[in-house]
Amino acid sequence: MKVIFLGTGEAFGAKPNTSVLINNEVLLDCGPHTLMQLRRMNINLNEIKIIYLSHFHGDHSFGIPFFLLACREEVRKEKLIILGFKGVEEYIRKLLKLSYNKTFDDLGFKLEINEIDEGKAIEMLDYKFSFAKTLHSVEAFSISVMHEDKKISYTGDGSPTKEVEKLVKSSDLLIAEAYSDEFETHSSILKSAKLARNTNSKLLAIVHIFRGVKVEEELKKAEKIFTPILIPKEFDVVVV
Repeated sequence: MKVIFLGTGEAFGAKPNTSVLINNEVLLDCGPHTLMQLRRMNINLNEIKIIYLSHFHGDHSFGIPFFLLACREEVRKEKLIILGFKGVEEYIRKLLKLSYNKTFDDLGFKLEINEIDEGKAIEMLDYKFSFAKTLHSVEAFSISVMHEDKKISYTGDGSPTKEVEKLVKSSDLLIAEAYSDEFETHSSILKSAKLARNTNSKLLAIVHIFRGVKVEEELKKAEKIFTPILIPKEFDVVVV
């Protein structure tokens, strides 16, 4: 699978918000910078078939109305699938209404909403998606994406739980947030390294790092726990 890191930043820093694109088809989170980043990479929006929202914080979801209306502008014909937990449809309706006073009927293409839950697997378009709740300040989920014989896991925001450990076990690529160890409802570089080690993951990519973290110092500590560790920059590509 081909993974593009469209953004790797946290909510209030200088870097584009965390968003990941798999095989140009599956988009993991859609924050305020996501559409801009897709444009900068000349990615055809019509190639994107599925969008997953890990939770409803703005840095992970406020790009949705802009993405949908950009698809409308480009006369999208293909169905677009959105995966999110209970209430996601109403949430997206409100975002469209607040941003541009639009409804689903204004889009001109079919929008299919699928609600996710812990322990529930969804299979579509040759992918298998599974989910587990994280410990976060709002309801939030981690996801694993299986395609052919490869597995990519994305923690989203939150401190990993036992259920998350089970979910991401034996990942070919584990993408983990590492905001800061000062917050119980977030993970950190060290926590992410321990998660990768405990789950026998092959490669750890750390994202969503708080701007005040001394990354090099924390990375040296983390590499004593697990390697290899990647701290991707925007537009970095990983193939697993």
